[in-house]
Amino acid sequence: MPAASAIARRYGILDQPGPRKVHGRPTPRAGGIAVWAAFTLVVLAGYLGAPALGRNGWFIAHFGPQIALLSEAYRVGDKLLAVVLGGSVAFGVGLLDDVLGRRFGPGWKLAGQTLAALALLSAGIRTDFLHFEVLNSAVTLLWVVGITNAFNLLDNMDALSAGVALIAALVLALNAFLLGEFFISLVLMAFIGSVLGFLVFNWHPASIFLGDCGSLFVGFTLASLTLLEHFVTHASSSYFPVLMPVLVLALPIVDTATVVVIRWREGRPIYVGDSRHLSHRLVSLGMSPRLAVATIYLIALGIGLGAVALPHAGLVVSVILVMQALAMVAVVLVLLFYERRTQTRVLPWRAEGPAAEAGAPLAEAHVPRERGAAR
Repeated sequence: MPAASAIARRYGILDQPGPRKVHGRPTPRAGGIAVWAAFTLVVLAGYLGAPALGRNGWFIAHFGPQIALLSEAYRVGDKLLAVVLGGSVAFGVGLLDDVLGRRFGPGWKLAGQTLAALALLSAGIRTDFLHFEVLNSAVTLLWVVGITNAFNLLDNMDALSAGVALIAALVLALNAFLLGEFFISLVLMAFIGSVLGFLVFNWHPASIFLGDCGSLFVGFTLASLTLLEHFVTHASSSYFPVLMPVLVLALPIVDTATVVVIRWREGRPIYVGDSRHLSHRLVSLGMSPRLAVATIYLIALGIGLGAVALPHAGLVVSVILVMQALAMVAVVLVLLFYERRTQTRVLPWRAEGPAAEAGAPLAEAHVPRERGAAR
């Protein structure tokens, strides 16, 4: 992180203060460099170093079963490298946006994200719950590009996007552990470590931001890992478990969908930022930025933990879990569109001083009226 901050300052990759910003001085926005580098180097080192570990007597003596499993990593090598390559493309696109700003148009940004998603498709990473490969490929493309942009749009407050990504990754890692998916668990732990290291520097007041290079990389990697992880098992009595990644990432999906609809209805470009996100709404309701972010963490965790039980649940329990998640999404929508109302109540006594001489009643503002209270 210190190296990423130094690079950002050296090349002017700084987020300037503005009307919609909470920071008062230029802040590096290249934290994604450290997140991408840490994750990529750890994954590649683990993959390429597995044969050497298998020849080391100390490791075999202490971690024999794990080394034996890790030696099979070559079987998923193409998919693992596709995730790393696609993540690097997403990171590069975001870095160009951070450096060039308005000179790097949204069309180029979308093209780069699509190219990153195509890297996954070329390695056979796609959904498989539809009967036609064309539809599976289309859904995969839409999912990857959509989630990539969702975390980019969610990056509107200190520790928000990275924190929600951390929670989602923890939930996915728990699911992978319960299903015995060794390789996915290791990759997720590398991702969790890289994001957690960044959050140390990003908690409010942040000393460095993710930047587009970080938010695009985080969103792409999470979307990719949900495609690699299995959710429907032999114990599943329905196809409800395929909804698990949607529920785990429900909060960024809902937040993105609402701001896109709002901007579209108001005739504004959907790629131009505003203050209509859930985090901004919670702050407008009186929360501090830290409390608003913590509240969003709790909502994301609540929806995600319920989804972990889907692969092991029967039909009735699956329906209950989905309904529970929808209820929490409804709470998010209420928070997004609730307008705080104020009213003025005239008290029965008169004010003292000049106001009393004028015969003016004392008005008390912002007094909420209880249900059934007299006017």
